[in-house]
Amino acid sequence: MRVCDLMDREVLVCRLEDSVKDVVRIMKVNGFAPVVAVDETGEVWGFISRLAVIRFYGEDLERIRAEDAMRPYKFEVDPQWPIEKAIALMKKTRFEHLIIIDPHAGPKRPIGILSSFQIVWYMSQIERGRYAQVLRMLAGWTPSGS
Repeated sequence: MRVCDLMDREVLVCRLEDSVKDVVRIMKVNGFAPVVAVDETGEVWGFISRLAVIRFYGEDLERIRAEDAMRPYKFEVDPQWPIEKAIALMKKTRFEHLIIIDPHAGPKRPIGILSSFQIVWYMSQIERGRYAQVLRMLAGWTPSGS
């Protein structure tokens, strides 16, 4: 299994100068997925997760820039890497999301995101339709003796 086989190809991005309030709007519209902070050329500089945002609870999110909220991202993950190499990097860096970079694009431009959720889902070997079956079974379940 390679990184490109599991990664999400939809990458949410913001500019370094965007406000954290704008970043939260992007997250909200997209199910609170993480956002990649890029410069004016589209090159990756950092990563903003929900955890990064809650550090600023109670503050004026309009005044805080994405660059101040992001976790700097200093490594490149190739989409052709074996998944084991990506997992080792996640363990070492304690990043739950990896930004996948196109190795042929020149600047570090994001082409995908690999999350720990996608890896665990793959490890579980549960087919996509299986969730609905499990939920239907639980919905009809009653305790024995009732």
